Amino acid sequence: MRLTSAKYIDNYKVELIFDDKKINVINFLPVIKSNPVCKKYLDVTKFKKFKLDQGNIVWGKNWDMIFTIESLYHNTLK
Repeated sequence: MRLTSAKYIDNYKVELIFDDKKINVINFLPVIKSNPVCKKYLDVTKFKKFKLDQGNIVWGKNWDMIFTIESLYHNTLK
């Protein structure tokens, strides 16, 4: 599984398209609010600066925030 596209929708929701053409819209806000390491991404300007790297969506120069591809694919972020 790999991501081929990621597009910000609104309110911390991102549309993800996988290499098998599956599309998920993920709401990242609950996870960001509950995880102290991710709280800096409550700043929506910072949140929107995600990128795709090696088939995954990441934030920050050193992948400060990243999620397993399986949890993104099955929309089971925690």
